[in-house]
Amino acid sequence: MVSFKPKRATPIVAPALSAVSDRATPNDLIVVARIGVAYGIKGWVKLHPFSHSPDALESAKTWWMAPYLPNQTEVPDTAWRALQVTGFKPHSDTWVAQFQSWTDRSHAEAHKGWQIAVSRADFPQTGDDEFYWVDLIGAHVTNQDGAVLGVLTGLLESAAHPVMNVKGETAEYLIPFVGAFVGEVDTAAKTIQVNLDVDATA
Repeated sequence: MVSFKPKRATPIVAPALSAVSDRATPNDLIVVARIGVAYGIKGWVKLHPFSHSPDALESAKTWWMAPYLPNQTEVPDTAWRALQVTGFKPHSDTWVAQFQSWTDRSHAEAHKGWQIAVSRADFPQTGDDEFYWVDLIGAHVTNQDGAVLGVLTGLLESAAHPVMNVKGETAEYLIPFVGAFVGEVDTAAKTIQVNLDVDATA
């Protein structure tokens, strides 16, 4: 049985409010959430995690904030600001957070839409047959006969299970990420072996 832990990002001019700005920016930041609207009058904000369960946010000692850019690779290291989290809790169908030195609604409103990242090193350990999406993107996919299908370029959410989008040189495959189709997964080697009859899908 193969299970999954999912992952999931108009520049805004705002004052520098980071309370931990002297820290070096990690080189393994993963965008995991987006700042929403202000919540209350004491600087709290609604937060929209890109995962059903915000394990990475709860585990990380430091969060990092930067203006939203469509292409995350375009965010320069100097744009990221370290945040000291003073509160993080579920609220209705979302989450709310508060940061040190954010004392009123103006601080929260100035950062609406900004993206939140944490270091990949701060992600909690996964269990057996659990994987973070970020660790699978870019993996080379082969089938049980050793045929190269292509590279995993994305994962799609469905009501039943995640679906891998694998792009090859001449074909594209949508493969359910479940035990019936997925065999060995090696995140270190960036390889995934699947049970798929290529001729049957041609």
